[in-house]
Amino acid sequence: MTLDNKDTKLTIRISEDDLKEIDEFLDSNPRFGSRSEFIRHSVLDYISRTRIGIVDQSETGIRLSKIMESVISRTVQKGFFKTREEVIEALLERAMRNNALHEILSEKSRSLTSVLEDLEKFDTLEGKLDDGGIKKRIQD
Repeated sequence: MTLDNKDTKLTIRISEDDLKEIDEFLDSNPRFGSRSEFIRHSVLDYISRTRIGIVDQSETGIRLSKIMESVISRTVQKGFFKTREEVIEALLERAMRNNALHEILSEKSRSLTSVLEDLEKFDTLEGKLDDGGIKKRIQD
């Protein structure tokens, strides 16, 4: 079924809280013309991402330590956020604003560069040992 072929009607049951959440989302995301359009798009997007492995059907896609899961769950239970996903999204948005991704990538790049330099030094040292016959004497 394509988005252009909308001849089948589907009735779903949804809580008032979930409906309110959808409506709030739609208020700030006008690209969807209606609740139906949003739900249709969301379902098909979820199916697509699940098929290509972006979303695991049994998980939200992010694995967290038990302590992080506990902290996130408690912030939701205390009413600071409505959902676990909302907490994670807020954390990621804050991290992006504070350049955290850039810092992480820079650290990984420096670490990789350091390892490569160490390997080059080792190769050079190994070559010197081979040239001088030292390696053979060490093995004997």
